[in-house]
Amino acid sequence: MKNTELNLIPIFVAIYEEQSLSRAAGRLDISQPAVSKALKRLRDIYDEPLFHRNTAGVEPTAFASDIYPAMAAALKNFSSTLSASREFDPKSSTRIFSIACVSVASYSLIPKLINKIRKEAPYIALEIHPLFTEDMDADLRLQRYDLIIDLPPRGRSLLKTEVLYSEALSVVCSQQHPRLKDTISIEQFLKEDHVVVARWHARRSLLNAEDIPELDNRNIIVRAPGAVEMLPLIAGSDMIGILPNSTIEEFSNIYKVKSLPLPFSSYLYDLCAIWHPSRSSEASHRWLRQLLHQAAKER
Repeated sequence: MKNTELNLIPIFVAIYEEQSLSRAAGRLDISQPAVSKALKRLRDIYDEPLFHRNTAGVEPTAFASDIYPAMAAALKNFSSTLSASREFDPKSSTRIFSIACVSVASYSLIPKLINKIRKEAPYIALEIHPLFTEDMDADLRLQRYDLIIDLPPRGRSLLKTEVLYSEALSVVCSQQHPRLKDTISIEQFLKEDHVVVARWHARRSLLNAEDIPELDNRNIIVRAPGAVEMLPLIAGSDMIGILPNSTIEEFSNIYKVKSLPLPFSSYLYDLCAIWHPSRSSEASHRWLRQLLHQAAKER
């Protein structure tokens, strides 16, 4: 598609979402003949009908449904670059920020972030998602999420990362564990059955041998979706796990669990804000990151 034809993207998206040429014209504040002309040009470019008429308007072809996500993402990215250059007033903004985060952040950071947002920006809303992503780079580039809260990305990445806080980890087990009292040796650690936080798209745990070499030798029985979901499994059995100290302390009375020092080199758990570099200078995004850092300092 030539640069002069980029204006066809919002027209395609409007037709697809409205499923009507007249409603698309009204949404874009242009004439219906202009929409029809643009659709004809798109059909010529793709050599494909894209939409079929029906009694209610039009319905997309399978090909149109295939290209819609890319078209919608392109339009959203372009719109965000425009909004980034405009002034951002949190007191009047009606933005909706989308954040994906590990479960630890959902109870430790997000409530504090929401309280700060409500004080400064009464009309701004949040969408909080569990961290189910196969391709973090793509999800942030295409703005499926505005921000991700997770451990630092492994391997090479163009994504921007800032540590929100660092915390020590401990072994967690039932307060009534039949074999573990106040300490645990490496031999005991490897003999016990384990519950871990899963990386949902791979049969791996959130913490693995790349973090602590000994973890590759664990006998993993359950891969749970998050840290909070691990706790009732551990409290009601003799399985053990590894969690941040604050998580164990927060829920120790609810789930009757206790912490034991790690039997190998201490490891700090870094929780990070992660975003695409294209958002770094966006005023609203900078504001969100600033509030998130403030919330992290108060935990």
